[in-house]
Amino acid sequence: MTYSELLHSVSFDEIMPYMEKYHGHTRCTAHYKMHYDMLRLLTPHREEDDNATAAITNAELDYDWEVPHLDGYPLEGDLWEVSLAKELIIAPDVDATPAEIAMCCLWHTSFFGFTREQVDELNEKDEYYIRDLLDTDIIRDKATRLTRLIEEAGGKVPSKSEMFQFFRKEYRVDIARQKRARLLMPFVKNPKKTKGIERNKSNRYYRQRIVSIGTFIKACLPIQCDGVSITDLCKLFYSPHLNFFKYQSYTGNYQERTSWMMDLIAKYNAFDNGVLPNVMVCLAVAPEHPFAESEHALLNQIAALCPGKMTYMIKTDEHLGQELKMNVAFYE
Repeated sequence: MTYSELLHSVSFDEIMPYMEKYHGHTRCTAHYKMHYDMLRLLTPHREEDDNATAAITNAELDYDWEVPHLDGYPLEGDLWEVSLAKELIIAPDVDATPAEIAMCCLWHTSFFGFTREQVDELNEKDEYYIRDLLDTDIIRDKATRLTRLIEEAGGKVPSKSEMFQFFRKEYRVDIARQKRARLLMPFVKNPKKTKGIERNKSNRYYRQRIVSIGTFIKACLPIQCDGVSITDLCKLFYSPHLNFFKYQSYTGNYQERTSWMMDLIAKYNAFDNGVLPNVMVCLAVAPEHPFAESEHALLNQIAALCPGKMTYMIKTDEHLGQELKMNVAFYE
Protein backbone atom coordinates (compact mmCIF):
# COMPACT_ATOMS: atom_id res chain seq x y z
CA MET A 1 0.00 0.00 0.00
CA THR A 2 1.36 3.40 -0.95
CA TYR A 3 1.17 6.51 1.21
CA SER A 4 -1.43 7.93 -1.18
CA GLU A 5 -3.56 4.78 -0.96
CA LEU A 6 -3.36 4.93 2.84
CA LEU A 7 -4.65 8.52 2.94
CA HIS A 8 -7.56 7.55 0.71
CA SER A 9 -8.43 4.63 2.97
CA VAL A 10 -8.80 6.52 6.28
CA SER A 11 -10.78 9.65 7.09
CA PHE A 12 -9.27 12.66 8.80
CA ASP A 13 -11.62 12.19 11.74
CA GLU A 14 -10.12 8.72 12.26
CA ILE A 15 -6.64 10.26 12.29
CA MET A 16 -7.42 13.08 14.73
CA PRO A 17 -7.21 11.03 17.98
CA TYR A 18 -3.51 10.36 17.27
CA MET A 19 -2.57 13.99 16.59
CA GLU A 20 -1.59 14.97 20.12
CA LYS A 21 0.58 11.89 20.44
CA TYR A 22 2.69 12.86 17.43
CA HIS A 23 2.48 16.63 17.25
CA GLY A 24 2.40 17.25 21.00
CA HIS A 25 -0.86 19.21 21.02
CA THR A 26 -4.03 19.65 18.96
CA ARG A 27 -3.75 23.37 18.21
CA CYS A 28 -2.65 22.58 14.64
CA THR A 29 -5.67 20.44 13.77
CA ALA A 30 -6.80 22.83 11.03
CA HIS A 31 -3.34 22.83 9.46
CA TYR A 32 -3.21 19.04 9.45
CA LYS A 33 -6.64 19.03 7.81
CA MET A 34 -5.25 21.27 5.05
CA HIS A 35 -2.21 19.04 4.66
CA TYR A 36 -4.30 15.87 4.55
CA ASP A 37 -6.72 17.20 1.90
CA MET A 38 -3.94 18.80 -0.12
CA LEU A 39 -2.03 15.50 -0.32
CA ARG A 40 -5.15 13.62 -1.37
CA LEU A 41 -5.50 15.98 -4.36
CA LEU A 42 -1.90 15.50 -5.53
CA THR A 43 -0.90 12.92 -8.14
CA PRO A 44 1.79 10.52 -6.85
CA HIS A 45 4.93 10.62 -8.96
CA ARG A 46 8.31 8.91 -8.74
CA GLU A 47 11.47 9.06 -10.80
CA GLU A 48 14.05 6.26 -11.06
CA ASP A 49 16.39 7.91 -8.55
CA ASP A 50 13.70 8.35 -5.90
CA ASN A 51 13.26 5.98 -2.97
CA ALA A 52 10.46 3.58 -3.83
CA THR A 53 9.62 2.63 -0.25
CA ALA A 54 9.28 4.09 3.25
CA ALA A 55 9.71 1.95 6.36
CA ILE A 56 7.13 2.18 9.16
CA THR A 57 8.80 0.97 12.36
CA ASN A 58 8.47 1.24 16.11
CA ALA A 59 10.58 4.23 17.09
CA GLU A 60 13.24 4.05 19.76
CA LEU A 61 12.17 5.69 23.00
CA ASP A 62 14.22 8.32 24.82
CA TYR A 63 13.76 10.96 27.51
CA ASP A 64 12.24 13.38 24.96
CA TRP A 65 9.60 10.91 23.82
CA GLU A 66 8.88 8.11 26.26
CA VAL A 67 5.49 7.11 24.80
CA PRO A 68 5.58 4.24 22.25
CA HIS A 69 5.19 5.65 18.75
CA LEU A 70 5.96 4.99 15.11
CA ASP A 71 8.63 6.27 12.79
CA GLY A 72 8.38 6.68 9.01
CA TYR A 73 11.54 6.89 6.93
CA PRO A 74 12.34 8.37 4.50
CA LEU A 75 9.51 10.90 4.17
CA GLU A 76 10.77 14.23 5.51
CA GLY A 77 12.19 16.57 2.91
CA ASP A 78 11.04 14.60 -0.14
CA LEU A 79 8.66 16.11 -2.66
CA TRP A 80 5.14 15.33 -1.55
CA GLU A 81 4.31 13.66 -4.88
CA VAL A 82 7.31 11.39 -4.38
CA SER A 83 6.34 10.51 -0.81
CA LEU A 84 2.79 9.71 -1.90
CA ALA A 85 4.09 7.21 -4.44
CA LYS A 86 6.19 5.31 -1.89
CA GLU A 87 5.19 1.82 -0.86
CA LEU A 88 4.87 1.68 2.92
CA ILE A 89 6.83 -1.28 4.33
CA ILE A 90 5.37 -1.96 7.76
CA ALA A 91 7.68 -3.80 10.17
CA PRO A 92 6.32 -7.15 11.47
CA ASP A 93 6.34 -5.94 15.10
CA VAL A 94 4.26 -2.84 14.37
CA ASP A 95 0.81 -3.17 15.93
CA ALA A 96 -0.95 0.07 14.94
CA THR A 97 -4.14 1.07 13.21
CA PRO A 98 -4.02 2.45 9.66
CA ALA A 99 -5.13 5.80 11.13
CA GLU A 100 -2.09 5.98 13.43
CA ILE A 101 0.23 5.04 10.58
CA ALA A 102 -1.35 7.82 8.51
CA MET A 103 -0.84 10.31 11.35
CA CYS A 104 2.80 9.27 11.63
CA CYS A 105 3.25 9.89 7.91
CA LEU A 106 1.43 13.24 8.03
CA TRP A 107 3.66 14.33 10.89
CA HIS A 108 6.75 13.54 8.82
CA THR A 109 5.59 15.06 5.52
CA SER A 110 4.50 18.31 7.22
CA PHE A 111 7.86 18.78 8.92
CA PHE A 112 8.89 21.65 6.62
CA GLY A 113 5.39 23.07 6.17
CA PHE A 114 1.77 22.04 5.83
CA THR A 115 1.31 23.74 2.43
CA ARG A 116 3.51 24.82 -0.47
CA GLU A 117 3.21 28.42 0.69
CA GLN A 118 4.63 27.55 4.11
CA VAL A 119 7.47 25.60 2.51
CA ASP A 120 8.26 28.60 0.31
CA GLU A 121 8.36 30.83 3.40
CA LEU A 122 10.82 28.46 5.07
CA ASN A 123 12.98 28.38 1.94
CA GLU A 124 13.00 32.18 1.89
CA LYS A 125 14.26 32.18 5.48
CA ASP A 126 16.98 29.67 4.56
CA GLU A 127 18.12 32.05 1.81
CA TYR A 128 18.58 34.75 4.42
CA TYR A 129 20.67 32.38 6.54
CA ILE A 130 22.83 31.51 3.53
CA ARG A 131 23.68 35.21 3.42
CA ASP A 132 24.79 34.95 7.08
CA LEU A 133 22.01 37.23 8.28
CA LEU A 134 20.79 37.09 11.86
CA ASP A 135 17.12 36.95 12.81
CA THR A 136 17.25 40.65 13.68
CA ASP A 137 18.56 41.40 10.19
CA ILE A 138 15.81 39.30 8.62
CA ILE A 139 13.07 41.10 10.57
CA ARG A 140 14.56 44.48 9.67
CA ASP A 141 14.71 43.62 5.96
CA LYS A 142 11.15 42.26 5.89
CA ALA A 143 9.83 45.29 7.78
CA THR A 144 11.54 47.64 5.33
CA ARG A 145 10.13 45.85 2.28
CA LEU A 146 6.61 45.70 3.70
CA THR A 147 6.73 49.38 4.69
CA ARG A 148 7.71 50.29 1.14
CA LEU A 149 4.92 48.12 -0.31
CA ILE A 150 2.27 49.67 1.95
CA GLU A 151 3.41 53.21 1.24
CA GLU A 152 3.42 52.56 -2.51
CA ALA A 153 -0.22 51.43 -2.13
CA GLY A 154 -1.07 54.74 -0.46
CA GLY A 155 -0.92 53.60 3.15
CA LYS A 156 1.14 54.83 6.07
CA VAL A 157 3.15 52.80 8.55
CA PRO A 158 3.34 54.73 11.83
CA SER A 159 6.63 55.57 13.46
CA LYS A 160 7.65 53.67 16.56
CA SER A 161 6.61 56.50 18.87
CA GLU A 162 3.24 56.84 17.11
CA MET A 163 2.56 53.13 17.32
CA PHE A 164 3.67 52.80 20.95
CA GLN A 165 1.20 55.43 22.10
CA PHE A 166 -1.53 52.85 21.59
CA PHE A 167 0.02 49.79 23.22
CA ARG A 168 2.75 51.18 25.50
CA LYS A 169 1.18 49.53 28.56
CA GLU A 170 1.38 46.05 27.00
CA TYR A 171 4.93 46.72 25.83
CA ARG A 172 6.06 47.90 29.28
CA VAL A 173 4.68 44.75 30.86
CA ASP A 174 6.74 42.73 28.41
CA ILE A 175 9.86 44.83 29.09
CA ALA A 176 9.39 44.41 32.86
CA ARG A 177 9.25 40.66 32.38
CA GLN A 178 12.47 40.80 30.36
CA LYS A 179 14.15 42.85 33.06
CA ARG A 180 13.26 40.36 35.77
CA ALA A 181 14.67 37.58 33.60
CA ARG A 182 17.97 39.47 33.31
CA LEU A 183 18.49 40.21 37.02
CA LEU A 184 20.99 37.38 37.36
CA MET A 185 23.05 38.56 34.37
CA PRO A 186 26.13 40.59 35.41
CA PHE A 187 26.05 43.10 32.57
CA VAL A 188 22.62 44.49 33.49
CA LYS A 189 24.34 46.37 36.34
CA ASN A 190 25.77 48.66 33.67
CA PRO A 191 23.09 51.34 32.97
CA LYS A 192 24.35 52.02 29.43
CA LYS A 193 24.13 48.37 28.45
CA THR A 194 20.71 48.10 30.04
CA LYS A 195 19.42 51.03 27.97
CA GLY A 196 20.92 49.50 24.85
CA ILE A 197 19.19 46.21 25.52
CA GLU A 198 15.86 47.97 26.03
CA ARG A 199 16.32 50.01 22.85
CA ASN A 200 17.11 46.91 20.80
CA LYS A 201 14.13 45.17 22.33
CA SER A 202 11.77 48.01 21.42
CA ASN A 203 13.10 48.17 17.87
CA ARG A 204 12.62 44.43 17.43
CA TYR A 205 9.14 44.63 18.93
CA TYR A 206 8.24 47.45 16.53
CA ARG A 207 9.58 45.68 13.44
CA GLN A 208 7.91 42.40 14.32
CA ARG A 209 4.57 44.22 14.46
CA ILE A 210 5.23 45.72 11.04
CA VAL A 211 6.00 42.27 9.66
CA SER A 212 2.96 40.52 11.16
CA ILE A 213 0.48 43.29 10.33
CA GLY A 214 2.16 44.15 7.03
CA THR A 215 1.98 40.53 5.89
CA PHE A 216 -1.80 40.58 6.39
CA ILE A 217 -2.11 43.91 4.54
CA LYS A 218 0.00 42.55 1.69
CA ALA A 219 -2.38 39.57 1.39
CA CYS A 220 -5.29 42.02 0.99
CA LEU A 221 -3.65 44.00 -1.82
CA PRO A 222 -4.70 45.09 -4.32
CA ILE A 223 -7.93 46.10 -2.61
CA GLN A 224 -10.82 45.22 -4.93
CA CYS A 225 -13.72 45.98 -2.61
CA ASP A 226 -15.73 49.19 -2.30
CA GLY A 227 -15.92 50.62 1.19
CA VAL A 228 -12.49 49.40 2.30
CA SER A 229 -9.30 51.41 1.85
CA ILE A 230 -5.62 50.98 2.60
CA THR A 231 -6.15 53.50 5.41
CA ASP A 232 -8.63 51.11 7.03
CA LEU A 233 -6.08 48.31 6.89
CA CYS A 234 -3.33 50.49 8.36
CA LYS A 235 -5.48 51.14 11.44
CA LEU A 236 -4.44 47.66 12.56
CA PHE A 237 -1.04 49.12 13.47
CA TYR A 238 -2.69 50.91 16.38
CA SER A 239 -4.38 47.83 17.85
CA PRO A 240 -2.75 46.51 21.03
CA HIS A 241 -3.83 42.90 20.46
CA LEU A 242 -4.08 41.05 17.17
CA ASN A 243 -4.33 37.45 16.00
CA PHE A 244 -3.81 36.40 12.38
CA PHE A 245 -4.93 33.26 10.57
CA LYS A 246 -4.43 32.10 6.99
CA TYR A 247 -6.08 29.08 5.37
CA GLN A 248 -6.83 27.70 1.92
CA SER A 249 -9.41 25.11 0.98
CA TYR A 250 -8.39 21.86 -0.76
CA THR A 251 -11.51 20.36 -2.25
CA GLY A 252 -11.01 20.16 -6.02
CA ASN A 253 -14.58 21.43 -6.34
CA TYR A 254 -15.50 25.10 -6.00
CA GLN A 255 -19.01 24.16 -4.88
CA GLU A 256 -17.58 22.59 -1.72
CA ARG A 257 -14.95 25.17 -0.84
CA THR A 258 -17.12 27.28 1.49
CA SER A 259 -18.54 24.35 3.46
CA TRP A 260 -14.98 22.99 3.74
CA MET A 261 -13.83 26.29 5.26
CA MET A 262 -16.82 26.47 7.58
CA ASP A 263 -16.02 22.97 8.86
CA LEU A 264 -12.42 24.05 9.40
CA ILE A 265 -13.69 26.79 11.73
CA ALA A 266 -16.45 24.93 13.54
CA LYS A 267 -15.08 21.39 13.66
CA TYR A 268 -11.32 21.72 13.45
CA ASN A 269 -10.79 24.83 15.59
CA ALA A 270 -9.25 26.97 12.85
CA PHE A 271 -9.08 30.05 15.07
CA ASP A 272 -7.66 28.22 18.08
CA ASN A 273 -9.31 30.44 20.70
CA GLY A 274 -7.75 33.51 19.08
CA VAL A 275 -11.00 35.38 18.48
CA LEU A 276 -11.03 39.06 19.52
CA PRO A 277 -13.92 41.59 19.45
CA ASN A 278 -13.31 42.86 15.88
CA VAL A 279 -12.30 41.13 12.69
CA MET A 280 -11.06 41.83 9.16
CA VAL A 281 -11.50 39.08 6.58
CA CYS A 282 -9.97 38.87 3.11
CA LEU A 283 -11.31 36.12 0.86
CA ALA A 284 -9.65 35.32 -2.46
CA VAL A 285 -11.10 33.26 -5.31
CA ALA A 286 -10.21 32.66 -8.94
CA PRO A 287 -11.92 34.88 -11.57
CA GLU A 288 -13.53 31.87 -13.24
CA HIS A 289 -15.21 30.86 -9.96
CA PRO A 290 -16.39 34.13 -8.35
CA PHE A 291 -17.62 34.33 -4.78
CA ALA A 292 -21.34 33.51 -4.80
CA GLU A 293 -24.07 35.10 -2.73
CA SER A 294 -24.73 31.75 -1.03
CA GLU A 295 -21.13 31.65 0.15
CA HIS A 296 -21.72 34.63 2.44
CA ALA A 297 -22.66 32.00 5.04
CA LEU A 298 -18.91 31.76 5.73
CA LEU A 299 -18.72 35.49 6.48
CA ASN A 300 -21.81 35.24 8.68
CA GLN A 301 -20.20 32.41 10.61
CA ILE A 302 -17.11 34.51 11.34
CA ALA A 303 -19.15 37.61 12.19
CA ALA A 304 -21.13 35.60 14.74
CA LEU A 305 -17.91 34.97 16.65
CA CYS A 306 -17.19 38.68 17.18
CA PRO A 307 -19.34 41.15 19.15
CA GLY A 308 -17.68 44.16 17.50
CA LYS A 309 -17.00 45.32 13.96
CA MET A 310 -16.49 43.09 10.93
CA THR A 311 -14.83 44.27 7.72
CA TYR A 312 -14.50 41.97 4.75
CA MET A 313 -12.87 42.09 1.33
CA ILE A 314 -13.21 39.77 -1.63
CA LYS A 315 -10.49 39.70 -4.27
CA THR A 316 -9.48 37.54 -7.21
CA ASP A 317 -6.41 35.35 -7.49
CA GLU A 318 -5.92 33.55 -10.78
CA HIS A 319 -3.77 30.86 -9.13
CA LEU A 320 -6.51 29.47 -6.88
CA GLY A 321 -8.44 27.40 -9.40
CA GLN A 322 -11.51 26.03 -7.64
CA GLU A 323 -10.26 26.82 -4.15
CA LEU A 324 -10.76 29.65 -1.68
CA LYS A 325 -8.10 31.40 0.40
CA MET A 326 -8.92 33.17 3.63
CA ASN A 327 -6.80 35.68 5.59
CA VAL A 328 -8.29 36.78 8.91
CA ALA A 329 -7.18 39.41 11.42
CA PHE A 330 -8.88 39.55 14.82
CA TYR A 331 -8.14 42.74 16.75
CA GLU A 332 -9.10 44.95 19.67
